[in-house]
Amino acid sequence: MNHTDLCSGTPITLDQVLDARERRAAIQREMLKDIQRDNTALISFTLNIVGPIKVFPYTILAFEAGLEAIRECLLWLEADITAFREVREVTGYEAFFSVKKESGLARICKIHLTELEETHPLGRLFDIDVLMPDGTKVSRESLGYAGRTCLLCDRPAFLCGRSRTHTAQELVEREISLMRDFFVERFSVHIGLLMQKALFYEVNTTLKPGLVDLMHNGAHTDMDRYTFRDSAYALTSYFIEVTRQGMEFALKEGKEEDLPELFASIRPLGIAAETAMKQATGGVNTHKGMIFSGGILCCALGYDMVSRDAGGSFRLKYANPGEAFPHLETTVRQMLVHLPDDFQRLDTSHAASHGEWLYRQYGITGIRGEAHLGFPSLFHMGYPLFLRVLAHGGSLNEAGCITLLHYMAETEDSNLITRSGYETAAKIRRELKRFLEYASYEEQLAVLPRLDDHFVRNHISPGGSADMLALTYFLYFTGILPCRWD
Repeated sequence: MNHTDLCSGTPITLDQVLDARERRAAIQREMLKDIQRDNTALISFTLNIVGPIKVFPYTILAFEAGLEAIRECLLWLEADITAFREVREVTGYEAFFSVKKESGLARICKIHLTELEETHPLGRLFDIDVLMPDGTKVSRESLGYAGRTCLLCDRPAFLCGRSRTHTAQELVEREISLMRDFFVERFSVHIGLLMQKALFYEVNTTLKPGLVDLMHNGAHTDMDRYTFRDSAYALTSYFIEVTRQGMEFALKEGKEEDLPELFASIRPLGIAAETAMKQATGGVNTHKGMIFSGGILCCALGYDMVSRDAGGSFRLKYANPGEAFPHLETTVRQMLVHLPDDFQRLDTSHAASHGEWLYRQYGITGIRGEAHLGFPSLFHMGYPLFLRVLAHGGSLNEAGCITLLHYMAETEDSNLITRSGYETAAKIRRELKRFLEYASYEEQLAVLPRLDDHFVRNHISPGGSADMLALTYFLYFTGILPCRWD
């Protein structure tokens, strides 16, 4: 894929460029009228974007990142923002800050904002001017900084621009690469940390029948909430990497029919993550199910954040993963279209895991079957229920406990079956489903202590349902909205 395919927007004319400059100067003059004191300054921010197209998805994200960084810088300086204006036109996005603090603020701001231009991953694209009350710009050179260098070489930018050392195509390619790398990394880290947060919230949800939580270790003797926290920290880099893999696959023109290749590419990462988990927990299997299902969801979300428009060009969606929801369930199904082949390749004479044994004995596919279908229990039962409980006035903990009960009743929890036996697990599901059909949310919460006591005494643990609860928290933290409430 040519990076310039990502640069799709409205081209502007020279007249529009000149008009934009005049508008910028007029705004600056207008705002300077109100800051005619030595302890004030005016900050003008825009992006250095080469070529006739100034606004496209990446530049919008870059502008937002610049605004965020400038605000953080001013907060650190304890400078008050007394006025703010913003222009969002096809000629480029611009922002203006009037700030005040103590004498010499303009020079102090310029020093720190120049450091921002020098150190931020996108700083080379930031154009941040600081004006004193009389309208004079504080130059980099007056503060001992060198002039801006070329995007492609170490020469002064004005020399390369004057001599046209590099083509516009080369400069655009470099700009796109800078923005692309920054947002792939930023989004991947964001999603990885949200999955880590989901794991923390799942283990802290209390009271969970037979499971580790803040009150007890449930039916487990080899793990506690600290084991789960160590595991969550150890797995965070894995969730970041699989999200990055999904985005990179889309950016490299990975087509929907090729999504099984994406799944195949992350399976070795899952094996390595399992090793990291066991090293962190002393060999305890805390999150094996989440390595599988959580890794798939992160990867699919990364893939769906990069879309293709009607013209075939790639676009990075706005940095809100909730926008990817309409495609997420379908993407998961397409990634795992060949997953049932795993069951066909099983050694019929030997089961390597409890899940394999359950499939051979009863045809139970567990979380693999759930994932193969696109996590229907998550998207169409558990998560909508979770939101309904919250809308009803329930807390996150109460919504988590109630949703867990429904996962226990509605899904094939291989951990529950393994620890209790097939017939007992079927009876638990049947009776719990009958109870939940008519019980109020308050009644569902009230049954938890009695159910927990039974599970602990009989060493029963619904670990698979706990994994589904963690995925539910993950969807909630990403801001994803369900497509329907059935």
